[in-house]
Amino acid sequence: MNHQQRKYPNRLRVVRQSKGYSQKKVAKMLGYKKTGLLSDWENEKSMPNATNLFKLCIIYNKATRELYPEYYQRVAQDIESL
Repeated sequence: MNHQQRKYPNRLRVVRQSKGYSQKKVAKMLGYKKTGLLSDWENEKSMPNATNLFKLCIIYNKATRELYPEYYQRVAQDIESL
């Protein structure tokens, strides 16, 4: 699959909205002035780096498997198949 066509399914938008946070608020908590990166993550265009993923887990009080359940499952299956 072409990298630009790759999707990164996640629950970022749902979790953010359930907390009552705007994209602007979360972007600020992450140290960004604009919401572009967060929007790309929520729209499955890219994934946050490890530091930002840790920050999102802390902000939302969720585990990585809750934010990216499909990706987590795929990685777990890859490890189990070794």
